[in-house]
Amino acid sequence: MKKPKVILGLIKSLLENNGHLTSRELPRSKKVSTNQLYKAILTLSKLGLIQICGELSNNRFELHLVRDPQFLNLEQKVKAIFYEDKSKTKSFKFHTVALKNSIASIEDSSYWSVDDKVKTKLKVYKPKREFGKIVVEKIELGVQKAYTKLTLNPPTRAREKIIHGFKVIQSNYFTFTQKETIERYGDPEMMDGLSVMQPTLLATLEIRFPESYRFIDVKAEKYDLVIIDGPQIPSPIRDHRLIIERNRIILKLVYPSFGYYFISWKAAQ
Repeated sequence: MKKPKVILGLIKSLLENNGHLTSRELPRSKKVSTNQLYKAILTLSKLGLIQICGELSNNRFELHLVRDPQFLNLEQKVKAIFYEDKSKTKSFKFHTVALKNSIASIEDSSYWSVDDKVKTKLKVYKPKREFGKIVVEKIELGVQKAYTKLTLNPPTRAREKIIHGFKVIQSNYFTFTQKETIERYGDPEMMDGLSVMQPTLLATLEIRFPESYRFIDVKAEKYDLVIIDGPQIPSPIRDHRLIIERNRIILKLVYPSFGYYFISWKAAQ
C-alpha cells in the first residue's frame, strides 16, 4: 500500500503546531484539491486522531489532535489457520509508517493468542525498514499474551515505512465439535480476533479451517475492553465487510476505531 501523502502531511502540520490547526493554516498545494484535503480530514476523524470544531462546508473550522500517535498502520493483516491435527497458527503482519523522528523501538502484542493449556511457540518475521536496521530485542509469552519489542538503529525518520510482525504456533488447540468445545472451553462458541491499538487505514482478520470442518452462527463483534475472563459488552462495527466461504471467514475493516475485533462461530456438529 502506498503512503497516504495528504494524511501524513496533515498529521505533520498538526504535530508541528502543538496539535492545533485552523482552516487557514491547513497545508495546501496545487497538487492537492480541496476535496482530497477534506477527505483526509474526515479520515483522521474516523481514525480517532482529531476532533473537528466547526463545519467543513463553510471553511471555518479548527482541528485538534486528540491522540499523539507514533505510527500509522497502512495495513494490518491477522490470519488464523486451524489444521486437521488440531494445531493452530496465527500470524500478525503490519505495514507501518513512522509519524515522528527519533522513535527508538516498536512494540507488538497480541491478546487471546496464547493459551496456557497448550504448547505455544512464537516466531518473529524478519522486519524491514527504509533506513537503518531493526533488532529483535525481546520476545515474551505469557498467559493469553504474546509480546515482541524491536529496536530501531538508528531511530526512525518521519514518514519512514516499516514492515514487521510475528506468528504464534500452538498444538492441540482446535476442537471439531460443539461437545468437544464445551468440554474444553466451557462454551460451544469459538472466537478469534485482532486488536487495533494504533491508527489503522485497513485491517483484515482471516480465519481458515480444515477441509472437513463445517461451521454455523458466524458473527463479527467489536469490544472496547477485553479482560482475562473474556470480552465484555459489544459495540457497533462501522465500515466493515464480513465474508463467509466454505472453509474460511474474512473480516475487512476500513479506518477501524480503536478496540478489539472478533469473529465468532460454532461447529456445525
